[in-house]
Amino acid sequence: MSDGAMSSDDVTHAQVVQRLADEMFKSAVWVALGTVVVGVVVSALIWGTTGLFGALVGGGIACASALATLFLMRKTADLDPMIVMGAALAGFMGKLIVLFVALLLLRGQDWLHPTALGLTMAATVVVTAYMEARASKRSRSQMVVPASDGT
Repeated sequence: MSDGAMSSDDVTHAQVVQRLADEMFKSAVWVALGTVVVGVVVSALIWGTTGLFGALVGGGIACASALATLFLMRKTADLDPMIVMGAALAGFMGKLIVLFVALLLLRGQDWLHPTALGLTMAATVVVTAYMEARASKRSRSQMVVPASDGT
């Protein structure tokens, strides 16, 4: 075994979750930013300055919510796996609530276009979620951590 490799006895659940969060971040970051850039360019061409601002705000909120999900994964990694799964579900529900509230609060603003905001936000969330799921599926992280201390 190489010096950097760990045996299955050395791997903890927290390490698996943190490695998975890292892999999900690496997989999603550039694609999410690319989606925001496409949204900004298309919105600016269609709706002008208000489209540009709407897409920037929508993309920023979507990227922040994706980062918050990964931050939540890292912060709960040391907890019981059931709590980590519960936190992931709560994070997903929280993300949906934040996105819905942002759309409602920013809907009547004259300085941004609501369609550009919504479309860029939705596209970025969908693309980011897909890339995170893809990274999780392709992850080389050990998905089943052996029990320790006789448990």
